Amino acid sequence: MAPLVASSTIILSTQLESPRLAKDLEDCRKTCLNVLVAFLALQSITGSTTLTVATLTLVLYTISLHIAATVDASRQLGVVIFAVLHAILAIGIFTVTSVELVLAVNSPTVAISIIILCFLPTIVTVFRYLHVAISGDLPSVPLTGSTDVLA
Repeated sequence: MAPLVASSTIILSTQLESPRLAKDLEDCRKTCLNVLVAFLALQSITGSTTLTVATLTLVLYTISLHIAATVDASRQLGVVIFAVLHAILAIGIFTVTSVELVLAVNSPTVAISIIILCFLPTIVTVFRYLHVAISGDLPSVPLTGSTDVLA
């Protein structure tokens, strides 16, 4: 009886998470596309052509992800792989932003300091999660403190 309950719980949680994940990934693509368009506008205004190719490449990648999502690629590729493809976009935007920051401040040391300060909330969250995971005391709800697990 216990394996039946466990497998039905896994199926139920997968069904509940897929629409939520799809919505989150769609929001991610929209946000990334807005950021990339802002980069193009900034590069156009400043006359900087250094990262235009990288920015345009990321725009095309974002459009490609959107097309893949509309044909339900997450079912064919798997949810984890599709989420990783979205992470590649975020890493690309991080890279373009970091290079633009280095060029703007003319100092890699100052740029790295700014990047570390900006990512402090993420760094603290990752270290907190790792600490909890290593201690074996993983909570059943997200670390954000949200009690809305099923929404």
